[in-house]
Amino acid sequence: MMQVNWENKIILVVDDTKMNFVVLKIQLRKTNAIVLWFENGNDVVEYVKNGNKADLILMDIRMPVMDGIEASRIIKEFNPGIPIVIQTASVMGSAFNDIALSKCDDTIFKPIDRNKLIETIANQFEKYSK
Repeated sequence: MMQVNWENKIILVVDDTKMNFVVLKIQLRKTNAIVLWFENGNDVVEYVKNGNKADLILMDIRMPVMDGIEASRIIKEFNPGIPIVIQTASVMGSAFNDIALSKCDDTIFKPIDRNKLIETIANQFEKYSK
């Protein structure tokens, strides 16, 4: 198992289901990252637009108010330096195109495997630190 220390990192989880957030928070517990929850795309867009720190965003696709595709696109327009990883249960048909249009950096599938999650985030931190 990969050991990481992301003590000064803030990871935003955007998911309308609190249980999904709780699971991700538990999976990320040993990384020492600060994990914040947003229930929809609009809330996370506001948070980022207001200049708050975000080192990575784990973005669900299907949410009320504003979906993850739209939110990712908006965030990438004004802050391309934040890696966004789409977390989704299924990608079929048009969802592939939607994800491509979102300008996100990677995709991870639910149920999320902890090792895959840590590895995916670590890759993004490495990519964006260059």
